[in-house]
Amino acid sequence: MTKPGQRVEQDELRARMRAVGMSHDEIAVEFARRYRLRPRAAHRVAHGWTQQQAAGHINAHAARIGLDPDGTATMTAPRLSEMENWPLPLRRRPTPQILALLAEVYDTSIHNLLDLDDREHLAPADTHLIDTVRRTGRARPELSLAINVPSDTTIVESDTFPYRAPVIPVVANGAGTGNGQHDLHAELLDVGRRLQYFAAPTVHTTLLDYLDSFIDVSIESYEVRGPAALMPHVTRQRTWVQTLVEGWQLPRDRRRLLGIAARLSGLAGYMAVNLGDFPLARAYCTEAFTIAVAVEDGDFAAWIRGTESLCEYYAGDYRLALEHARDGQGHAAGGPQTIRLVVNGEARALGQLGDREGVREAVGRAFDLAERSSLPDGMSPCISFDTYSLARIAANAATAHVGTGEAALVHRYAQMASDVLRTARSPWSDILVALDVATALTAGDDPDPERAATLGIEALTRAGSNPIESIRQRGRELVRRTTPWRSLPRVTELAEASRALTRGLR
Repeated sequence: MTKPGQRVEQDELRARMRAVGMSHDEIAVEFARRYRLRPRAAHRVAHGWTQQQAAGHINAHAARIGLDPDGTATMTAPRLSEMENWPLPLRRRPTPQILALLAEVYDTSIHNLLDLDDREHLAPADTHLIDTVRRTGRARPELSLAINVPSDTTIVESDTFPYRAPVIPVVANGAGTGNGQHDLHAELLDVGRRLQYFAAPTVHTTLLDYLDSFIDVSIESYEVRGPAALMPHVTRQRTWVQTLVEGWQLPRDRRRLLGIAARLSGLAGYMAVNLGDFPLARAYCTEAFTIAVAVEDGDFAAWIRGTESLCEYYAGDYRLALEHARDGQGHAAGGPQTIRLVVNGEARALGQLGDREGVREAVGRAFDLAERSSLPDGMSPCISFDTYSLARIAANAATAHVGTGEAALVHRYAQMASDVLRTARSPWSDILVALDVATALTAGDDPDPERAATLGIEALTRAGSNPIESIRQRGRELVRRTTPWRSLPRVTELAEASRALTRGLR
């Protein structure tokens, strides 16, 4: 912050320099030398503006040339301070478009706003974009407006940016699969990085289509690759998308881009649940829900509430899980997410709360909704944004009745799910259904702990050394249910198999 005495000194110096005909650029150079100012701050001070005053000039200019027609004043003094001090840690990076806007307001060249530190930290795409401007040229309104030019506009070489400029690159390549196989998601990130050369800063349909396909592939491959492998790719993509969100887009593109950002955050939240990281899951879900409400996407807001319910279910807060599930049904408004919220959220939470009648009513309601809906075939992906398949409904109904100890109903619904699982590519679902059946065998008037332990051992063995949180928790629950028969060898083996899964997660 400039001290009052220093501000008076700078005002006097500026007046002397202007009196002898020196330009703002020349004054900025002298101020940078005398007061050790970064170039963007030096040009602001050369005009005699505080950060708040400069922010006002920037917002007014943006509105005047059509970048901010509603006058929403997107530049603030704190934001300008961050961009003046970048690349210091935790400071906001000035994009080429923002630099162009500053250059127009400060009546200088964009190159005069950059020093060595800036140049060494700029992204390659930003450097390429900036270097297309002649160093002797002043930025003109077309420079900032270039971001809104349609995708089929011819590249114009002048002292402004080319109208089809590259966007900020996708984060570097992801890691391999660890087993020498081709890593699909790492390759998808590479494709996104290359697309930067063909997409304009306004975010084209091609780029948005690519991001949608990335999400689709993540959903389809989730139960094969797992959250530990996929979540780093999803969070990298989410970080990159945020750089686009913080830029400018046409309204129709911005709404779609925000929807993509919400879905990526939602996927990250779901994966965090399956990794047992509940605080991180809550954070991502809060972000995704906030965006979904902002863009008035009730269906996705409902999906997020279902994921929050899942998170609290495995965190052991069944009442909050029930609350999220019921609130989500209000957002779903009878849409495709309603079935998931009823059978995965409401029914399972009620089961853990011991409400037998509530579970039966919720499960019945889910199947009634299914009869009136168009459902996907087979076992729908657990992380899918679409409605549940009949097999997925049945698997969740079985889990709900495990909580109330109704073994016959567990077997009935588990059989419905298993008939599909024999041909479905859903290994986790198969394991979870087997664990539910095994747990049901420990209840009722005629328990079969030996059979329960055998089924549990087989299921946990199929889970491998790094299972998802739901498998790990259900394995522990089965061990707890078989504790009265711990003298049986198979029950002892089951306990050891469950402990091995826990050790594998460390």
